[in-house]
Amino acid sequence: MKKRRIIYLVITILFIVASIGILKHTDLSNNVIMSKSIGIILILFLMRISYGCTLYILKQYQNKKYSYSIIMNLGLMIFINLNILRLINLLIVNWNVMNMLDLYNNTLDSFSYFAMLTLPCISILAIYSIITNIILIKKEGFKPYNLLGILLGIIAIFGLIGSQSIYIVTSKLILGKEQMAFKKFVDVLINASLSYFYSLIIATLYCNVKAAKHIPSYDKDFVIILGSQIKKDGTLTPLLKARVDKAIEFGKKQYDINKKAIYYIPSGGKGNDEVIAEAKAIEKYLLSQGIDKKHILVEDKSKNTIENMKYSNKIIKEMNKDAKISFATTNYHVFRSGVIANDQGIDCEGMGSKTRWYFYTNALIREFVANIVSEWKRHLGLLLVMNITTAILLYIGYYYNLITMS
Repeated sequence: MKKRRIIYLVITILFIVASIGILKHTDLSNNVIMSKSIGIILILFLMRISYGCTLYILKQYQNKKYSYSIIMNLGLMIFINLNILRLINLLIVNWNVMNMLDLYNNTLDSFSYFAMLTLPCISILAIYSIITNIILIKKEGFKPYNLLGILLGIIAIFGLIGSQSIYIVTSKLILGKEQMAFKKFVDVLINASLSYFYSLIIATLYCNVKAAKHIPSYDKDFVIILGSQIKKDGTLTPLLKARVDKAIEFGKKQYDINKKAIYYIPSGGKGNDEVIAEAKAIEKYLLSQGIDKKHILVEDKSKNTIENMKYSNKIIKEMNKDAKISFATTNYHVFRSGVIANDQGIDCEGMGSKTRWYFYTNALIREFVANIVSEWKRHLGLLLVMNITTAILLYIGYYYNLITMS
């Protein structure tokens, strides 16, 4: 992995050095052949990065792994591929007339293209997120994390309005080549960052939907049922009941297919406002559905998903070190639960039960935030690379009089 990063860095440096050297020693402001050559090299370089992201994603899915790195690589791949398509289109359209000025300006403009392209969709998503969050709070009550949809919706709208406002204001106030270079940098900086985060939102949605719809192979020894809050009378809420029903459905279908019985592990401790442990409530429901008590192993000490996986896995390993494991949770929670299990070295497959439509949006946003927090160093690094690249291209264009008033 480190070797691959070094190769990418060397290629990038060579591209920049070659560009500066070519421009410095040759009057290529109207050289069509050289501008096309550099454009093709840039496209091939981006394609190589996209190919690396694709290989990583496929490898993770083949190994049935859950990882926030999948979302990051998929988001980066979406962002890069859209820029590749944009650059290819520009090369084809301007094949016989593209000069160095066109190449640098179009390369910079391609960073902003996706932000403008997705502006209507993001606006609708932001409004929808706010509306569903208001309904969620009305139906489920006020909780701090129930505000995520409203907050992200406001941020998205502010980002859209703010980026356009800055562009309009700077267009009116800034004059001169130095100021125009700065204006272009600010414009590209904002739109490229927005485009990248929009790509991550799409990647988050795809990964979560794919994980939720996944059906584990019917060869499992255990199914962990992740607990959630129960009713005041100790019975299951519709959300938790749906999780248990999903596990029962899977266990019965597995037995019908290959006659292999499965052990159920209801997991969840007793909260301060709960009359019994969540696992005990799940056990009662399993028994009422005809599940043999011998096939129910209760884990009633955990307080969160991390402990759900940790303590349940301990029970499993005591019985069978080579056990094949699955887990059941709500659809929006499958990917995150899988990541938690994967971080603990637990090889397992998840299945998701349905939830109310207004709850899913907020849950999806929580997954998006969790990804950003988990991989913040890598996201920050990518944004820095994009911004540094933008600054270098602007410097080259300005220094050689390639950025003109437009």
